[in-house]
Amino acid sequence: MKSNLLLRVLSSVVMVPLIWYVIWYGKSVYEDYSIDLFKIFLALLGAGLAWEWDNMFHKKQTVAGLWMTICAVFVAFLAEDNPAFSFWIILLGTTLAYWKSSANLAFSLGAFYVCLPVLALSWLYFSNGDSAKEMLLWLFFVVWATDVGGFIVGKTVGGPKLCPKVSPKKTWSGCLGGIVFAMLVAWIFAMYLKTYGYMDGSFQLTKKVLILSAGGLAIVSQIGDLFESYIKRKLDLKDSSNLIPGHGGLFDRMDGLIFAATVTALVVYLTGNGGMSS
Repeated sequence: MKSNLLLRVLSSVVMVPLIWYVIWYGKSVYEDYSIDLFKIFLALLGAGLAWEWDNMFHKKQTVAGLWMTICAVFVAFLAEDNPAFSFWIILLGTTLAYWKSSANLAFSLGAFYVCLPVLALSWLYFSNGDSAKEMLLWLFFVVWATDVGGFIVGKTVGGPKLCPKVSPKKTWSGCLGGIVFAMLVAWIFAMYLKTYGYMDGSFQLTKKVLILSAGGLAIVSQIGDLFESYIKRKLDLKDSSNLIPGHGGLFDRMDGLIFAATVTALVVYLTGNGGMSS
């Protein structure tokens, strides 16, 4: 137990600064060296998720999984300039996966599960001006806080199970703990934005929006977590892979983000509010 916790901590110590650097300095690196770190990050993420999805269903790499991987990489590099076309690529990937997997509908729909968050993160990063970095960091921090809060409170308090048939270890206390931690981190993030001059408009209104949105995203993130747990239970798997020491696989780390990023992009698009200001 202690060794597994140590691995989780060490993995997080490596991953969190890397992701922060890619988000915060990605555009600067591109301007100085013409290396698009964020697109490379998205391509690796999409390819890794497609690889895991293929392995989860087939226990090996297949032609259908290869097509899904190719589509994910294409979306990562094309979504900045062609988000609508990228959605058609996802539909194409779904069709090709269905054809090459002998009409396995559940597997082929994984193209949406793999590629939609790649498209969503790309759109949030490249289509929301100067506030994109802050928005993405807020999104990642909220999802991470939900995971940490759920883990700490669930382990400490325990109590009634949230959804025992899908995820036996998750509790209602952990669920509420995740929501509280997410809202607390959103409050800290709002104070940071104000302190360093990143927030325009009415601070009180923007702070409330960030905090309440974090509470909603914490719920969405946990639904994503439960959805991945349901898939693993159906496939009789404990982890999506052993790619990340102490954490399992990419899906095990990104399950909440997959749902949260997609919902955030959809809400921002529908409301036409791409900034952190009110």
